[in-house]
Amino acid sequence: MQGHLAPRYRPRVSKREPAEGDPVPGLARLPPGRHGLPAEFVAQNQRDRLTAGIIAAIVEHGYHEATIAQISEAAGVSRRTFYAFFSSKPQAYLETYELIAAHLSAQLDAAAGDPALPWPDRVRAGFTTLLETFAANPDLVRFCLIAPLSADPEITARYRLSMKRLLALLTAAMPPPASRRPTRTAEDGIVGGVAALIVGKVKAGEGERLIELLPELLELALTPYVGRDEAVRIARGS
Repeated sequence: MQGHLAPRYRPRVSKREPAEGDPVPGLARLPPGRHGLPAEFVAQNQRDRLTAGIIAAIVEHGYHEATIAQISEAAGVSRRTFYAFFSSKPQAYLETYELIAAHLSAQLDAAAGDPALPWPDRVRAGFTTLLETFAANPDLVRFCLIAPLSADPEITARYRLSMKRLLALLTAAMPPPASRRPTRTAEDGIVGGVAALIVGKVKAGEGERLIELLPELLELALTPYVGRDEAVRIARGS
């Protein structure tokens, strides 16, 4: 998955109906004609290209403004190929969002799942991985954290659930007493604050410097669990 999520996809979109195999940045172009490639390979290639295409089109045009024609052209496939995989733009968006969310969850679990590490180090490792993943491709922030807030209600609801799950992964290693468990309102505040800081950095054109947010995000996320003084100490690495 990393192979087709890492590049920045900003293809130029025109009114031309794309031919099969038009190039998409970061993805191999299929040879023209009867190439003899297995059907499974062709289908996976087209599906990967559509993943890249919908990210590119929505980042460039916005969720509501992006059209299936623009998604198809950004992917280098025809609209008929789009409809072979998806019935609609919302379905294409949700499936792509789920793919990215699963990737992020696996990355965070791998980074913060080592039981041999003290829990502050595991939380730090999780946030570091999250920021580095988004810094490698800030367009994922625009696709996953910005676009959902103005999309369909189902997509917005899925976004909020996904963010809560990411927070749960990031804080799963912490052993706070029951009295320190934050309320749902406090957890919503953490989720919203983390997202707002990341989005603000990307909108300011500093997406590649997201790792600079690490101390601030650690303090924000940990304060409701361990108190501000301890959160500041952990955030500063002392």
